Amino acid sequence: MHTTRTLFLIATGLALFSPVEAAAPASAAGTDSPATAVAAPASELETIPLEAGEGRKVAEALASELLTNFVLPANARDYAAMLRANAAAGRYDKGTRAQLATLLTDDMLSVHKDGHLHVELLSANGAGGRVGGKPLPPEIQAAKWIAPGIAYIRPSVFKSTPEEVAAFKAFMEEHKDAEAIIFDLRNHHGGRLGEMDAMFPYLFATKTPLVKMEMARSVFDENGSPFGEDRPTLVVEKSAAKVTTTHYAIPGPVTPLRQAKVYLLVSNASASAAEHFSLAMKSSGRGTLIGEATAGANHFGGGMELNEHFGVWMPFGRSYDVRTGKDWEGSGIQPDIAVDPRLALVKALELAGLPHEEAVKLDSGEIPAEPVHKEKLSAR
Repeated sequence: MHTTRTLFLIATGLALFSPVEAAAPASAAGTDSPATAVAAPASELETIPLEAGEGRKVAEALASELLTNFVLPANARDYAAMLRANAAAGRYDKGTRAQLATLLTDDMLSVHKDGHLHVELLSANGAGGRVGGKPLPPEIQAAKWIAPGIAYIRPSVFKSTPEEVAAFKAFMEEHKDAEAIIFDLRNHHGGRLGEMDAMFPYLFATKTPLVKMEMARSVFDENGSPFGEDRPTLVVEKSAAKVTTTHYAIPGPVTPLRQAKVYLLVSNASASAAEHFSLAMKSSGRGTLIGEATAGANHFGGGMELNEHFGVWMPFGRSYDVRTGKDWEGSGIQPDIAVDPRLALVKALELAGLPHEEAVKLDSGEIPAEPVHKEKLSAR
């Protein structure tokens, strides 16, 4: 099976086989991306009924992939046993393909919660990406001087395209004289490392270990590194059983941002790479987290095709605190200052020195594109 390794740390809301969901950018020539050029309408694909025996075959393929690749072997055995028992009982024999994808996901999460694991219905050409899915807001919803001396950025996702990494670097450069900087991650879906690696050089004075990422050696040897081993911010250690990658902040030129106060606004909608970023800043002592516990979507991985119609987002590794060895799957990352996430920006502005009335006024002008709190989470 082929793993789409470039999808490291993408959160549940993003596509399996297309880096940026249905909102994938057009190519340089201005044509549709491969992910959207030939796909049939989502409504048609979602209503296709299962063929005879198809559900059982998909369940078996899923069980096999879990046993080979899932990050927690004991949980993988539980998932596989459940899937095979359900298939033998005929649970996956009826319905549409879209209904099967939902049923398989729900059945797995009823056995063990996981913030990333899910089955998706693929578009007509298989590798063309998932069917349906809500398009994401722009990668950067807002980036500004929210008040004199206070920089503010509200990203939706870290896609790590060259253009988007450059945009984050430009934001840091344009605000390098800030006395305080606020990263609003309250509805951040996740993503990759590129944006973080563009921002960390402005915030750290010394080379600093941030987060460790671990996966089985067998999965690494089969699929390669999901991060790229030639990144200067990553140090890779291999043993017979596992591969551990340490993510570092490497300082850049000296700017006033090294002494700036750093606030991260978090909620239970802050997922995956947003949690990696949050843990990095909290564990290193460089930033203060304000809001509520994050989503708890820790396990990283990528998309795997089960057949031409179905894929699974397969978690095959875990990230964890360099100090404690603990990850955040299910529990999330706890804030340093617990407040209603809807009031987190007000609190950060007050900590940055603004009076309450002014903080409330500025907060009223910053409307996140999506809710900053979720009532239901797949990780817990």
